Amino acid sequence: MKKSKAKKTRLRVFFDIVGYSLFGLIFVLVCIVAVQSFSGGHPNLFGYCYYYIQTGSMDGDNVDSFPEKSIILSKMIDEEDCYDLVVGDIITFTPSEENLPSYITTKTHRIVEIDYENKTIITKGDANTTRDARISFEDVEAKFIKKSPFISMFYNFFSTFAGFLVLIVIPIVGLIIMQIYSFVLEKRKIDLKEEISSLEEKEDLSIEEKKKLLEEEAIKEYLDSLKNDKK
Repeated sequence: MKKSKAKKTRLRVFFDIVGYSLFGLIFVLVCIVAVQSFSGGHPNLFGYCYYYIQTGSMDGDNVDSFPEKSIILSKMIDEEDCYDLVVGDIITFTPSEENLPSYITTKTHRIVEIDYENKTIITKGDANTTRDARISFEDVEAKFIKKSPFISMFYNFFSTFAGFLVLIVIPIVGLIIMQIYSFVLEKRKIDLKEEISSLEEKEDLSIEEKKKLLEEEAIKEYLDSLKNDKK
């Protein structure tokens, strides 16, 4: 019985840790995204951020090229950091072209020309045949660090209905069930304690009744013995 109770207790502790950790992680991520969104910036953590690549313009033959629907890790940089950029670096920037689709607010392309004196850069996608329009240093947001295949796969799966069910709905439902299970176990534990306490009280009462009966029998036997002695 003690081993069984110990196992249940450890299981409940494990469920609580997993549940609270999941909620804590979601809460932190939501706070980061909310703060960055209200401030008008791109969500980042300690100066690093992820970008979702919506087109195949960087799907080239270079080692650091990446296809459409990729997630890349980049480091946020300012105008001063642009002096450290060189031809061949990949940057994310605000494009200067007009009549771009509304969903394209940034581009991530490779630097093919950089003018440090006039603070301008020309980029080109690895899969494109033409260069982009010239941009200024102040248009640059971030410098590419590396590709993230696992996060890309995770994000693309999460974007599907099945992924939403597996990664969001099912864990939340499971967490709710675990919390209900934990509550039921706790309630059962309290009920058992009350039941045991009640049984102990009844047992104590029965012992007192037995003592009383024994005392009465002892007195009766003693009185009977006195009567026999008189005879």
